[in-house]
Amino acid sequence: MAQESNAPEKLLTVREAAQLLRLGEVTVYRLAQRRKIPAVKVGGSWRFNRGMLEDWLMAGGSGSARRILVVDDDPDLRRMLQHILTLRGQPPMLAGSVREAQVLIRETTFDLVFLDVILPDGSGADVFRAIRAADSSALVVLMTGFPDHPAVAEALSLGPVMLMRKPFGAREIDDVLRTTARQALPAAIPVARTRA
Repeated sequence: MAQESNAPEKLLTVREAAQLLRLGEVTVYRLAQRRKIPAVKVGGSWRFNRGMLEDWLMAGGSGSARRILVVDDDPDLRRMLQHILTLRGQPPMLAGSVREAQVLIRETTFDLVFLDVILPDGSGADVFRAIRAADSSALVVLMTGFPDHPAVAEALSLGPVMLMRKPFGAREIDDVLRTTARQALPAAIPVARTRA
């Protein structure tokens, strides 16, 4: 019989938080100082709760949900992604075709796009071009059951992306959320110069 522990969770130091986030210690310290990252001061030192940091990271490192678009003609896959992303605090917008996706891209900028490569009214590459035209910093995850299809090569040629092979599940989606959140984090926060 497993016993529940009432002991408080160990808080991370700046060094441990930096290792978890794969950032420099100075960057983590400055993020904490500027209240851009969940942290508390304990005895004059910054401390971090691992669970809160992971939640912050999954939300794109901003404390607020990222704007996510899911483009796939399979309604079951769209619903599955919507369900998982909503459970993770990041409800997506959905499109089932190139045309629907292009309308949404004109109306909203997205931080992350899950993009099917083969769609009924065109190629995922057409959507990818529209994404890049609207916002070159959007992170794109190509989804396909046909990695050797010419449309995949065309989409890959348009810029850096991640590729997810169908079928996939919650674990792979969580991996994408963690990886893309780390890509969206600042490499460093510039040091403010002061006069001597």
